[in-house]
Amino acid sequence: MFDRRYRSHHDSEYALKSFLNLSRPDMATKEELELTLNSIPEKDERVIYFHIPFCDKICTFCNLNRGLKKDDLEEYTDFLLKEIDKYSKYEYINSKEFNAVYFGGGTPTTLSEKQLEKILKAINEKFSLSKDVEFTFETTLHNLNPEKIEMMQELGVNRFSVGIQTFDTEGRRVLGRTYDYIETVKRLKKMREIFKGTLCIDIIYSYPGQTISNLELDAKTLMECGIDSVSFYSLMLHEGSILHNLVENGKIRFDRDIESDKRLHNYFYEKLLENEYEMLELSKLVKPGRDEYRYIKQKYLNGDVLPIGLGAGGRIGDIGVYNMAPARTMLANKNEDYDFFNKILGIMQFGVYDLGKIENMFSQAEYASFTEKFEQFVSTGYIKQVEGEEYRLDSDGVFWGNNIAIELLKSIIKMRKNINYEKTDFTRRSDGEKSLQKQGHR
Repeated sequence: MFDRRYRSHHDSEYALKSFLNLSRPDMATKEELELTLNSIPEKDERVIYFHIPFCDKICTFCNLNRGLKKDDLEEYTDFLLKEIDKYSKYEYINSKEFNAVYFGGGTPTTLSEKQLEKILKAINEKFSLSKDVEFTFETTLHNLNPEKIEMMQELGVNRFSVGIQTFDTEGRRVLGRTYDYIETVKRLKKMREIFKGTLCIDIIYSYPGQTISNLELDAKTLMECGIDSVSFYSLMLHEGSILHNLVENGKIRFDRDIESDKRLHNYFYEKLLENEYEMLELSKLVKPGRDEYRYIKQKYLNGDVLPIGLGAGGRIGDIGVYNMAPARTMLANKNEDYDFFNKILGIMQFGVYDLGKIENMFSQAEYASFTEKFEQFVSTGYIKQVEGEEYRLDSDGVFWGNNIAIELLKSIIKMRKNINYEKTDFTRRSDGEKSLQKQGHR
């Protein structure tokens, strides 16, 4: 049914923006942002995102420049402290609580224990956080030690997302990960012993040389380590990465197709469902009650995301904020169409379709178009009725979940915009392809 797969929510977002012709956003001004920051927020869904654009080791599948110098970290810590202080003085920021804080990167725990302590103390002192705030750090195992974990835990960090990618020793070598299977498991179990919060990991499937046995090891090991939730992604082979260059030069063989990709996805997905995990999102499985993933949920629903750090992007009120450089921030006014469709796309990321709620989002004609396309996916078996007007994706449906969501939305967008998309390919390019293409043109 599909020739190409949208492997992530980012891919489907990119396609949505392309369908809506949003290549040139309506720019906002600093004065407009200042007015918003000095107002009282209407939204209750509020999160803070910190970006740490440094790593002390570059994975082979990463194409970003995230080099590291010790002086950079000290300067960057000072920069973040100034940003925290600056934003904390605004009424929009301090008049309501934030219920999630998320540190991404890069690798945020590349910062030293002292640097992290300064930042965490400043956050607790200068921002109003809810009592049950979800406080997440992305991390690797090699730049955490028991002392750092305990300090972070004492200062409110209650969720770690660890970039494991695979437990298999050879697979870890291919992906540029530190430690072999034995040391990885040893460190992860020690972390589980110390850390009382939510422990999440990332797993990559469909990398060069991976077999079902490798994936079986990943599933078995993460369960033995007491992992609360796992995000699992098909490898994105980006141009400019070490791994891409090795494949292009014939030094690593990578014979992947959609069927092999789906076989690995479905094995891992079904294995964890059999062992008391459940789907939270198209690419996330959780133990019941152990992970809310609040940051991403609120982001999907167009909530406020206060972006702090170079490379951080977010939204303050109706203004998109993208921190390009210390003195360069891009500001964009919200787009009503994009907000509407992106929110529905976000809802669809959870693999559950409530037709009663969806019907209320569209006009009668739009809903008729939606249900016509929806019934096609039901007939393929990708979508199954659970009860009443509630439907869920099956394993193949989860695999194709982003494609299904885009096809459902495209029928409505086409009706609203009266645009013919038949000759246009809106896939964000990976696996060696760079950009949006029309058939026969670059």
